[in-house]
Amino acid sequence: MKLLSVLALFFSFQVFAYSKDGVVVHILPDELTLSSSCVAKADLQSKEFSIIYACKDSKNTMYFYNFRLNNVDLVADFKDISTDLVVNKSQFKSYTLYELTAKNSDEKPIKFVSYCTKEVCLDLVSDDEYEKSIQDSITSQLRGNID
Repeated sequence: MKLLSVLALFFSFQVFAYSKDGVVVHILPDELTLSSSCVAKADLQSKEFSIIYACKDSKNTMYFYNFRLNNVDLVADFKDISTDLVVNKSQFKSYTLYELTAKNSDEKPIKFVSYCTKEVCLDLVSDDEYEKSIQDSITSQLRGNID
């Protein structure tokens, strides 16, 4: 049953998400328009439910939007896999904003941004440095509406 539910949800995102300006996502309380380079992916084997949009910026750097339930302690997860962890937590409208910077086992910097409500989170992550305009685009679209 879980598999059928995930497939139905994934299909509905793919069918209704595309617009002329990019990919429209209605997971958070606000509507987001993502780059048209984004492709939705779902990991049906994962223990945690999430929908990931894999995208490329103008420099062809891969970055990911991960829409997930707010039931994971990201700070604890990052402490297990990284060093020099710095966490900035702030309130942004109706969202809690987490900005994490760390170094992976290869001493390569990692930047991770997460916008969370009580129920869901949007994580913006990349293995490399993504363009600042990507995070700015999210910030400008979030109005903090709770429907």
